[in-house]
Amino acid sequence: MLKIATKFLPEPPAFRRAFDAGFRSSEIFLNAAVLECVDDVVTMSRGFDMDYALHFPNKPELNESHLKNCCRLADELSVSAVVIHEPMFRRYADSLKAIDSRIPLAIENQRVPSADLSAWVQERGAVTLDIEHIWMFSLPDATLDELFGLVRDVFESASECVRHIHMPGYLPGQGEHRPMYTSREFCMGIFDILADYNFAGLVVSEVDMQFQNEFDLRMDMLLFERWLDLRQ
Repeated sequence: MLKIATKFLPEPPAFRRAFDAGFRSSEIFLNAAVLECVDDVVTMSRGFDMDYALHFPNKPELNESHLKNCCRLADELSVSAVVIHEPMFRRYADSLKAIDSRIPLAIENQRVPSADLSAWVQERGAVTLDIEHIWMFSLPDATLDELFGLVRDVFESASECVRHIHMPGYLPGQGEHRPMYTSREFCMGIFDILADYNFAGLVVSEVDMQFQNEFDLRMDMLLFERWLDLRQ
């Protein structure tokens, strides 16, 4: 069964807010500064009974120590995925795999045309499927049924390649990275598709920091719990 997660920089209040809201999985956002204090991140992470994924830094100019610490963090926390943008994958993937060949890199889709999406997923082999990006960039202004159809097509042809999901709440014309509960029909429909294909990875409510608060986090968890009740 899929697991709902949230995403944050690794700071003690962020872990506590997520855990108290009911989350038992999270995606930890990394940057160079975080990768210079990995011992602290490990200690904080192990203080909560949670499953983890990592998001590789989006900015370049990382050194060998940063890369080694990323691999170490992935190993020590037994993460399910290390989300990475394609430019950073091209720049650092070989070096990361030379340090640890088992690091579970999962390339995130950005502006992939809808007609190319299934092939893109298959060619990359291990991906983070960002559903908001699909609706914003691959199928702008499409109906929900059209979006659901494309997501089903991806899973029909390449479900084994989808390791991780980003899915904040989204509606065309609204801003990015809003809570799931603000787009209930969208999120519950994607939950159904993921369950139909036995997706067992993390589904991340990738919200902006203004929504990393007790109310919005709990509302997202309540949405997921309601979907579980309906599904059962």
